[in-house]
Amino acid sequence: MNTNPITTVSNAIKDHTKWMENINKCLICNVSPNDEMLEDNAHLKCKFGKWLEENKEALKEIDIKIFYEIYEEHEKFHKIAKSILDISFEHNFMNITKHKTVPVEMYDEFLKLSKDIKKTLRKFRANLYDNKI
Repeated sequence: MNTNPITTVSNAIKDHTKWMENINKCLICNVSPNDEMLEDNAHLKCKFGKWLEENKEALKEIDIKIFYEIYEEHEKFHKIAKSILDISFEHNFMNITKHKTVPVEMYDEFLKLSKDIKKTLRKFRANLYDNKI
């Protein structure tokens, strides 16, 4: 593994929180999202996604079930974030951005996924402590 996995998972929780703050700034303060947030493979572009991808074989050996749970939640989280931003920042034919309201159900799902990711990451970090990694 390239870095200490316990530290990386702890940092991933912090990075995730910061990423959520940036999404909320886009939605609430009408700040334009960065290009990385709008890419189809955004889950592979963030710091944690890069680490997860680079270390997936070693992480699967530690706990394959939790690894896939994290991987799937993380990918789904980024996809719904992209959908929310696509809805919120609609471009018209003159490339003028129009800020729109996001459906409550979609935002609720986004928040639930955010909580689920943190919970799963904490479970994985506890497993790493138990395995003395």
